[in-house]
Amino acid sequence: MARALRERDVAARLRAACKEAGGQALWAAGAGVSRSYVSEFLAGRVSPGDAILFPLGLERDVRYVPRRPREVALYDEHGVTLLVAEAL
Repeated sequence: MARALRERDVAARLRAACKEAGGQALWAAGAGVSRSYVSEFLAGRVSPGDAILFPLGLERDVRYVPRRPREVALYDEHGVTLLVAEAL
């Protein structure tokens, strides 16, 4: 299984690809996206979409993890705790 990348790793790959292509404008033109979109992502103002990910040979992978239980309590009219449980 491949190691998951963080956005900063994707940005590093994009910077390298832009350098190899001769700049952001040339890479963007080849990928069919605007130079401003590339610039916005590299500046951390937007997340990368498929238009940036696919030309880099990447795709988004959403993972789901179990929720952490939260504690709930039941009290009587005097504020005495009657029951404490974990809600899922």
